[in-house]
Amino acid sequence: MFEAFMSPVIVWAIIGIVLIILELTHFAFVFTFFGIGALIVSITTWAGITPGLSGQLAVFSITSLLLLFVLRKTAKKLFFGSHDVPPDYKGQRVKVVKAIPAGGEGAISYRGSEWIAFSESTNSIREGSTVEIVSLDGIRAKVKFIE
Repeated sequence: MFEAFMSPVIVWAIIGIVLIILELTHFAFVFTFFGIGALIVSITTWAGITPGLSGQLAVFSITSLLLLFVLRKTAKKLFFGSHDVPPDYKGQRVKVVKAIPAGGEGAISYRGSEWIAFSESTNSIREGSTVEIVSLDGIRAKVKFIE
């Protein structure tokens, strides 16, 4: 019974779903394409096209990389827009809700939710301080202290 759950079709489908969910936490537009590649392998294995591991790995590699190189730039433009216009978060002044230690992470309140925040400053930033958002790195905000 356990073998039925661990068939290559199920394993590749689980890998694909996990990678796509992982993308939701990073927004790097990389994991999605590897997740879709894994789902394609799941389908080709289910259809009997790639019964062996070497064929599955070849299809996974080729489809993932092809999708990544062909569609990544388009997907980023679709979700983040053109880079000609400065992003709306840049320069926003926000409150620190959890102290940001030097070289560590804290939290800020931005757009009604709490964001992980970090700073390249050698000084820690106290809770309640006002900081300016410099950039977003996935789900983390890079901030700088405002004097």
